[in-house]
Amino acid sequence: MTAAGGVRQALIIGAGFGGIGMAIRLKRAGIDDFIILERADGVGGVWHANRYPGAACDVESHLYSYSFETNFDWERPHGTRSEILRYFDHCLRKYAIVPHIRFNTPVDSATFDEDQGVWTVHTKTGEALRARALVSAIGLFNTPAIPKLAGIDEFKGQAFHSAAWSEDFDPSGRRIAVIGTGCSAAQFVPEIVDRATQLTVFQRTPAFVGPKAEAAFTPAQRRIYRLLPILRRFDRLSIFRRYEQLYRIHEDPAFRTARGEDARAFVATQVSNPVKRQQLTPTYDAGCKRGVRSGSFLKALDRDHVGVVTAPIARVHANAIETADGVLHPVDTIIYGTGFTPSNYLSTFRLQGLGGMTLSDAWEEGPEAYLGMTVSGFPNFFMIYGPNTNAPASIIYIIECQIDYILKCVQALARGQLRQMNVSAETQATFNADLQKQLRSTAWASGCMSYFMTAAGKIVTQWPGASRSYWLRTRHLNMKDYQTTH
Repeated sequence: MTAAGGVRQALIIGAGFGGIGMAIRLKRAGIDDFIILERADGVGGVWHANRYPGAACDVESHLYSYSFETNFDWERPHGTRSEILRYFDHCLRKYAIVPHIRFNTPVDSATFDEDQGVWTVHTKTGEALRARALVSAIGLFNTPAIPKLAGIDEFKGQAFHSAAWSEDFDPSGRRIAVIGTGCSAAQFVPEIVDRATQLTVFQRTPAFVGPKAEAAFTPAQRRIYRLLPILRRFDRLSIFRRYEQLYRIHEDPAFRTARGEDARAFVATQVSNPVKRQQLTPTYDAGCKRGVRSGSFLKALDRDHVGVVTAPIARVHANAIETADGVLHPVDTIIYGTGFTPSNYLSTFRLQGLGGMTLSDAWEEGPEAYLGMTVSGFPNFFMIYGPNTNAPASIIYIIECQIDYILKCVQALARGQLRQMNVSAETQATFNADLQKQLRSTAWASGCMSYFMTAAGKIVTQWPGASRSYWLRTRHLNMKDYQTTH
């Protein structure tokens, strides 16, 4: 199946769960003529990049893994960053993927040659690589969201995003400002709170926080899972079914109300300070924003030397942050726990398809794709974890659905009978009109702004259904959806 003329069968961008999973499936299908371009110096995607203390997965370990590689000795119910990287290393060695990866190789642009049916990818290291199929596996969380604060250039202290955490950063004795109360902040704040002299958390809106199992598996539990792998698979299925029920929050108002009441009750059990308890209790609908799972975050915020500020930030001074109420908050360190800009898909390189059209032009009104994987006007280009593919269960479940679908496409192109596969504009438009109609009735559209949507309010990250419904939509490749060139 090796293509001639220096043209590979596939080129994958990104070495996270999507890229590595795609590589493994290609090899298992007998397609060995591919490479992975990774801009970092190691695999793992967000898990390689995010080095802040306490980094761990919200999804339980027995589900946050490939379905074909579940036999791994997890130490905790929720894998830590180091454990997840160890899982990556296990998969790389078992399936011999490393020879296919080019590290420190960011992509600059990709252009489709309509006559030859080939993508040419230019890297920032000066290479030009060609492939019949181009697969983007860069995911959602690769562009940090850093707020534009007036006066930040005057600040004399240290300021950084949690995704750029330096491993030698010592919070001891510092007066730290944390901007944001999302998932990243919920993980690193409990890790640094004891060493900071003063910690001030600037919050725009409180998150819905729920409990999380943080204790490690006992040696006996790990031994049983090793001896009886079927128990691990049973646990995986049980977790999946439980997570799938979470989509009810968008379909059942009573369930949504109950989840909100549970979260508000959890705040009451964690926060003793009445002022902070009020500040940290959400007043919007449950499910509107991404929830947080932590058994230690709220308790950390309840500490006496921790302040919670809800007034908007007006400007930054040399040694303080001033809020809109005129109060100066002395700080010597600013940590942005403000997450990422997932609605800004594929903004790190230029993609040019048919007729010279760029992806940024095609997505002028917001990202959209057919099944979250293919875009009309960009033949033989496929996305893993593309627009509107966030679902309740583990994202790896969705990723594997996409990998199986994309593999069918790559195989069709590799047989030499097809030169181009371009999803029809009508198919894409009909699919997205129906998708957006469904999303308008969900909690995500209940009135609060979140990273799920563009500035104009279009929801571009979420799938309007449970994870299994996505599998049902993607389990078969229907060539009638595509305009093909032989």
